[in-house]
Amino acid sequence: MADLITINVDGKDVQVPPKIQLIEALRTYAKVDTPAFCYHPDLSVAGNCRVCLVEVAGPRGFAFGIACHMQTAPGLTVKTQISSDRVKWARRGVMESLLVNHPLDCPICDKAGECTLQENYMNSGRHESRLPDDAGKQYKGGADHRFTDAKGNDRGGKKIDLGPTILLDQERCIVCSRCVRFMSEVAKEPQLAIAGRGDHAYITTFPGKPLTHGYDLNVTDVCPVGALTGKHFRFQQRVWNLKSVESIDPSDAFGANITIEYNNGRVWRLMPRRNPAVNKSWIANSTRLLYQQLAVNRLTDARVAGVDADLDAGVQAAKAAIAAAKKVALVASGHGTVEDNAALLALKDALGDKSEVFSGSWLAVGKADGIALSGDPVANRAGLAVLGLADNLDQLAQRAGEFDALVVFNHDLWGADAAKAAKLEAIPARVVLAAWNDATVAKATVAVGIRAWAEVRGTMVNSQGRIQLMHACPVLPNPALEPAWQVLAGFAGAVWASEAQAFAAAQARAARLAGLSYRAIGPMGAVLPQPALAAAGA
Repeated sequence: MADLITINVDGKDVQVPPKIQLIEALRTYAKVDTPAFCYHPDLSVAGNCRVCLVEVAGPRGFAFGIACHMQTAPGLTVKTQISSDRVKWARRGVMESLLVNHPLDCPICDKAGECTLQENYMNSGRHESRLPDDAGKQYKGGADHRFTDAKGNDRGGKKIDLGPTILLDQERCIVCSRCVRFMSEVAKEPQLAIAGRGDHAYITTFPGKPLTHGYDLNVTDVCPVGALTGKHFRFQQRVWNLKSVESIDPSDAFGANITIEYNNGRVWRLMPRRNPAVNKSWIANSTRLLYQQLAVNRLTDARVAGVDADLDAGVQAAKAAIAAAKKVALVASGHGTVEDNAALLALKDALGDKSEVFSGSWLAVGKADGIALSGDPVANRAGLAVLGLADNLDQLAQRAGEFDALVVFNHDLWGADAAKAAKLEAIPARVVLAAWNDATVAKATVAVGIRAWAEVRGTMVNSQGRIQLMHACPVLPNPALEPAWQVLAGFAGAVWASEAQAFAAAQARAARLAGLSYRAIGPMGAVLPQPALAAAGA
């Protein structure tokens, strides 16, 4: 980091980095809560809401300036709401201007409970209205969607269908332009625009063009009010009832950071979790909607020889099949955690020479989109490499006849490539650990249900070589389900009481994991050291 400089905030000297936005310096280093609507750390500065006003010393004394646009410089002297009544007065004026024609939709608005307008009003607003009762509000909105309500008031657009995923309420929009900037700067497709001028300005799409993009649901996150809402979550839950755990995207090797939000035994939504070194504040729509699969087509018990059984019976049948085999093929999975694969390697150690480990995937790898997807659907592919596992899955298909037992977990081989996987049907005993009733479960002689990605705690290594933590959401279709590492450790006869012990087993095999702990990895992850180069001539 560059050398720190000194600025003065409310009479106190504060050490901050040079040339960062003043609003970030106030929030992060001076610990002064500074409101904003248009400012977003991962978008360009617009400077159009003015609620971040502060006083800054200049040649003519203190004058107003917007903290989002100004940058830190040596000797900068700032007054915030803590020491300046003028700042408080100015911010109240901004809030009054924003709210004077804003609809009173809070009781029915999906954004209630996480609305920046509500939050900033409580801190910076004028708590008494100066609008005469007979004046009435002037609701914004385009001519195409205006209507007259039951009281005879001319209203703006409500519940405007922008495309496959988003609904727009033009009346609620405060024209912060975050959504417009996101579509232009991040999505690289400027499908949203501001039409009209002054207090008649409103957000809309271009005529005849719907809002449709693989990341367009991010506009509902950056919208500081309830103007843009996602159809998938609309009127599903009050956000203050939701609890959350931190996790990562299990569907792509980039490992976008997310939160899993749940209530009443069900996951209701996945939200982006900001990590400036990985996905910033964005996730793809495909990632966001993964929660919809968590309660669908789950393998909640076991299946033995095609007949339903309880989990204990399935585990015993799997152990018997492995013990009776003369040669066992163990398949590591990049869809499982580092801990899961450490448990598979422990099973390899327990079985000794009668087992062999295979690794890799038959899923196609696409191109990175430069936002939050690498194009590689194998989330923990790098984790397999850290554990020293080679990409040799094709060899298993070629040598299937050598084995009389197969152990697969979190890996839909038949779903990835049915033609290659068909060769594995030559193996008479096929033990599958899976969270869903997938194509590989259909081919199993013994299938045992396990927890899904959102229900486990563990680590994955992303395509940047960053190890990241997943936390378990306490929502299970069957409370008896166990994570893959626990079932595999049981097959191996290992008594591991927690994920931490499974991670310690992984550390014993991988020098790059040395010295780490879950606490050290933390919410932002930790970049692993590069593998040591082989000795010259080796």
